[in-house]
Amino acid sequence: MYCIYLDEDVDKKGMNREHIIPLSLGGANGFEIHVDTQTNANMGSDVDAAIANDFFMSFPRREYDTRGHSNKQPFPLAKKSKLAYSDKPVQIAFKKEKIDVYSPIDRRILDEREVAGETFQSTFKLDPYSRMRFTAKVALSAGYFIYGDLFKNNVKHNEIRMLMRFDQSTADREGFEGFETKGWFWPFPVEEKDKNDHQLYQFLASHLESSFVLAIPGPSNLGLIVGILGQVIGIINCPAKTDDFPFENDHDLGHLVSTKDGKMTRMSYRELAKNAANANGLDIPEN
Repeated sequence: MYCIYLDEDVDKKGMNREHIIPLSLGGANGFEIHVDTQTNANMGSDVDAAIANDFFMSFPRREYDTRGHSNKQPFPLAKKSKLAYSDKPVQIAFKKEKIDVYSPIDRRILDEREVAGETFQSTFKLDPYSRMRFTAKVALSAGYFIYGDLFKNNVKHNEIRMLMRFDQSTADREGFEGFETKGWFWPFPVEEKDKNDHQLYQFLASHLESSFVLAIPGPSNLGLIVGILGQVIGIINCPAKTDDFPFENDHDLGHLVSTKDGKMTRMSYRELAKNAANANGLDIPEN
């Protein structure tokens, strides 16, 4: 069987099913492909976990209660924090119903009276490339899920694979010479020329209130927009020969795969745009 992560055939016994969007980030059974088992495990620990455990991503995870395989209620945890007046180290758990302040020195959750009116200082590590790698991984697998061999044979997916495997500390920059794939990934700024498109995609993401992949074929490219729990986190625009791609019915203008409440929904980009417009009282032309 073909593995899109490796771009090669693998013995079926060495493959398992991969959730294209992890359950912990709002994915669903059915939105899956078969991939090499070891590569799947590596992607899960290196790429998926970096997003699932990201402090900023933990807020929408808490809102949508996406628990994943562990079934643990997600909540933001500021591990590197301290009380401003005393420099006493603490860990702050932003739970849905309350905030717990844990003191590793006292080995207990501090009483509300002990922290009332206090100022806290927290330090967060933000890896600017984690969303790039995750977006590339999702785009690569979702593109193959949606288009199959059309994606395999007509899209320059080797460049998406390079983004998925990007390691800032050891990256061979010469390997990216002549690189044609373009992209945007949070928290990088949006270029002025792309702001209108980005606002449109975020509007659609807010309407969906879900995790999703939106595929939009162009004359010589394939755009793949990745959203997690109502937020656009990355966009990839990859060179492609799309003459034989489907453009009718549920592929009209493009194709959406959305996952919400453990269920997968598929529809055309046109239908998505109409639904979003109608839900917000907007009029859009038929053509």
